[in-house]
Amino acid sequence: MNICMICPGLGNAGGNPFIGGHENNVATLSKALFERGHEISIITTPHLYSGNASTNDNLYWAKVFSLPVHSSYLSLRYGLQFLLQALQKIKKLNDKENFDILHGHSGHPMPALITGVGGKISGIPSIHTLYHTVDGSRSYYSHQFFLSKPISKFYLSLPDKIITLSERTRRSLIGMGIKDEKICVIPPAIDLNRFNPSISGKEVKKQLNLDTNILLYVGDLAKSRGADVLIKALGKIKKQIPEIKLLFAVNMPLEKYKKERLEIKEKINFYDLNNNVIPLGIVNNMPEVMACCDAFIAPYRDIEGIADYPISILEAMAVGKPVIATGVGGIPEIISHRKNGLLVKPNDPVELANAIVYVLNNKREARIMGLEGTKLVSKKFKTEIIVDKLERLYEEVISNYSSNRRY
Repeated sequence: MNICMICPGLGNAGGNPFIGGHENNVATLSKALFERGHEISIITTPHLYSGNASTNDNLYWAKVFSLPVHSSYLSLRYGLQFLLQALQKIKKLNDKENFDILHGHSGHPMPALITGVGGKISGIPSIHTLYHTVDGSRSYYSHQFFLSKPISKFYLSLPDKIITLSERTRRSLIGMGIKDEKICVIPPAIDLNRFNPSISGKEVKKQLNLDTNILLYVGDLAKSRGADVLIKALGKIKKQIPEIKLLFAVNMPLEKYKKERLEIKEKINFYDLNNNVIPLGIVNNMPEVMACCDAFIAPYRDIEGIADYPISILEAMAVGKPVIATGVGGIPEIISHRKNGLLVKPNDPVELANAIVYVLNNKREARIMGLEGTKLVSKKFKTEIIVDKLERLYEEVISNYSSNRRY
């Protein structure tokens, strides 16, 4: 099959790791599909920290077409510029490549407009993966009207099929009037060749002069991610475990983190944690970094804009690490409390601190939780399993599309 993926943020990466769940899932799926003999093209925008856009930034597993969008990332203007340029690019590329299917990816419904309209103007069947529930009350975009539920329903009615990552997202779409038969649940893919319990974190520990009682946070600094809650919790934990370390992998280059005046750095200083928090910036060796930690912390207030199953949580589980997370979004669907991790209330630094101390003081139970997490990922999220499902769906949608065109 000749497959056209549509996803912002993958262009002109210049060797940098991709940032965000959508981008990493698209990369994992594209690589696996390529290795099965499919041709992959990706219509995208520049990497968040790539500098100038590149019109063609090919990877060995895909042809990448990065569109020069010059507005603030995730602003309404950014979305509209990407929409107009992507539709033109889909039509132009299809004339040359003769795509079998379009597959769009996004956390919000608006980009489904690109997938659906792109398919219709080019005569190609289309699928759109929605990574998050449709809320309608909050949005990264400046005009909430464009993501209200009635407008979102219109966007999602355009592709031939909608993929959701979780049952929770599927139910949210049915609740807004999308027919159940239009929706297929296919979770994100985790590359177990990269993320698995055999990965060693010894080199990372050596480089950073670490010993034990190591925590890891991965994410951005938006209030919804709860990094500030984790810092408050760490201030409490330090009284019991003075040597505790937090590896702080935020989605910006380390140099930028050090130069910027950030509220989170003021909180770290306020709680006297400068020797306990180790900023990493954008991490190139994430499996090894995960392998060196004792627990992975996901203190989200909510997961607006994140995959309903946050991919970093699944990766940490694949490496065999106990996860301490808030019970928001689709997280309770993948973490069973005290079985493969611990669930805590959002925005509660005391409960979070108690959970972290419990895991650090109960190493045997923490190991068991980590192994249970690995079993779950291997059973439900392994790349080969997910790509099998995706290939079957592609064949079904292409077949139905061809049949409908004959009548």
